[in-house]
Amino acid sequence: MKCLDFSVKIHFSRLFLKVLCLLSSVLFIFQIDVVLAVEVKDLYQGTVMVESRNNERERLTAFSDVFRQVLIKVTGNTEVLTLPQVRQAINNAGDYVDTWSYRSISDPVQALPAPANTVRVVEPAQRVELSVTFFEPEVLSLLETANIPLWPGNRPYTLVWLVAQDELGARQLVGASSNGFAEIINLLESEARDRGLPLLLPILDFEDMRAVSANDVWDMDTEKLLQASQRYQSESVLVIRLFRTLSGEVFGKSHYLFRDQVFELETFEQSEQSFIRQSVSLATDEISAYYAVLLSGTDSNIQVSLTVEGIKSAEDYAALLAYVANLTDVNDYQVAAVENQTIILRLSTGGQIRQLVETIALSRTLEPIDELIRDDNQVYMSYQWNN
Repeated sequence: MKCLDFSVKIHFSRLFLKVLCLLSSVLFIFQIDVVLAVEVKDLYQGTVMVESRNNERERLTAFSDVFRQVLIKVTGNTEVLTLPQVRQAINNAGDYVDTWSYRSISDPVQALPAPANTVRVVEPAQRVELSVTFFEPEVLSLLETANIPLWPGNRPYTLVWLVAQDELGARQLVGASSNGFAEIINLLESEARDRGLPLLLPILDFEDMRAVSANDVWDMDTEKLLQASQRYQSESVLVIRLFRTLSGEVFGKSHYLFRDQVFELETFEQSEQSFIRQSVSLATDEISAYYAVLLSGTDSNIQVSLTVEGIKSAEDYAALLAYVANLTDVNDYQVAAVENQTIILRLSTGGQIRQLVETIALSRTLEPIDELIRDDNQVYMSYQWNN
């Protein structure tokens, strides 16, 4: 399987794990399938092309450009760039920079025809790329102060079913190893990378082809597509169909299938890049909003008791604490009790219980043992350690 954007090797499993939680005055339920997820790297880093290594004004402008990239990746939301507090921060992007560096990139140049019996030597053009890394705590502080939700770095993959039709009406599915569609795949990679959205393309082997056809994708057959997507453990499914004219225009339609909802996009006479960008945005806007976490919290009165069984060694103990400390939804924690192979932790989450359950479900580090129980302002969660 080809993983777009992120070089992560994964092994598929057919194990589907459900967390059942009951939401009422005493008990509440969340139902969550284990899905294929990945820890997205370089969220606080970006690049931009510049003219020179020595122009300070150009460098400061580039800092602002890259900061826009980073803010979109860490939130999944382009609308944050319109907020006054964010616009002010972008104008002072240098205050948030941790490190930066330049590197030269050679562009191949196509030589003009040379006179007969002569050899024309053409040197490749040199371009300069500026790479900028921003200081994560300062970025998080900006989001918290501006009350902007963060999209945690552990993100589920989005499976892309894509069908292209040519001028003669022939339709072809685009998969991980499809020939003749490198341009489309590159566009998907680029747009998804800019939004921090992990993507998967189907293998399109015998099992896939038996489950879904090019016509099924063209017709946006939701039932068949969701059935075929179960193989990839993906609850986030982007369906794209496009017709390319000889002039390069695109007639396209996209459906984004996510948690029993269907979001639609249809476009006419646009460029292929514009259509792919809008299709990726269709998915990113919804999934990032669903998993977004307010760093400042919502209701600090809710106390979470997390019981974890299966802690058999000091290494397990240390690994569990490190795992909990790195959960974006957890503001603070304390060890309440240690008995045999069981540890009880008190978590401070700001009341964002659903986000915490969703985040844990994206990883298989903790497997639920019992239903989540809420009693007034106290929440009880029980898991098995599965490091």
